Amino acid sequence: MVVENEVFVLEALEDILGSAGLVSIGARSGKDGVTIFQKHHQNIDLVILDLHLPGMNGVEVLKSLREIKPDIKVIISSGYDERDIIRQLGDQPPATILKKPYNAQTLLDRVEDELNRNNDTLHG
Repeated sequence: MVVENEVFVLEALEDILGSAGLVSIGARSGKDGVTIFQKHHQNIDLVILDLHLPGMNGVEVLKSLREIKPDIKVIISSGYDERDIIRQLGDQPPATILKKPYNAQTLLDRVEDELNRNNDTLHG
């Protein structure tokens, strides 16, 4: 699943994932992301989550996702400094931080790493 409020970024991410044979569900807001995740969490292995979303921000979304499925794998996508991201997340550290801008291969490498990672390991 991809949660990203910028339409062109969301579409680009879905295209990149689709070109690698991965099926994705897109959400343009944090609230929509949580709603979709509630309905489909059994079929979602990974969430790519932008931190800066209108209304419900990425930190709130991450907390909600983990309440529904504590072991969900999440990649935080943000243009902010990694230390800033970690500070914003507080006690909700993501498994992976992917700093914008990034290219398609970096995205696919991180997605593959995350999907193959054991749930008890956190890294940035």
